[in-house]
Amino acid sequence: MSIITMPLEGATGGETGDSAEAFSAPTAVITAKESRQVLLTPEPFVSADEAAQFLCVKRRYLLELARRGIVGAYALGTGGKRKIWVFRLSELAVSVVRNETSIPKPAKPCTIGSGSPR
Repeated sequence: MSIITMPLEGATGGETGDSAEAFSAPTAVITAKESRQVLLTPEPFVSADEAAQFLCVKRRYLLELARRGIVGAYALGTGGKRKIWVFRLSELAVSVVRNETSIPKPAKPCTIGSGSPR
């Protein structure tokens, strides 16, 4: 880390002795290269069992939400019928707070009854 110390009057353009308030104060300078060195650890994915336990719901209900597109659910694999689902707990929590977890019920099909209308 680079630390540069200079008198306050030098930093403000004043001359020594111009003011009774002139004093020497240290100044820290952090370069852009050093600020990029912060290591960020991505949030780990969890299984459906752990995510269901986190939300206090049954695993089956959580998987139904995942199939319907709940935020925070990610399907792994290319299987047509069966997929492995992984979840990010922070995204699930945001989804619950925003009330985006309800499963919309599909509309009932309208059928025409057989027989005469009498």
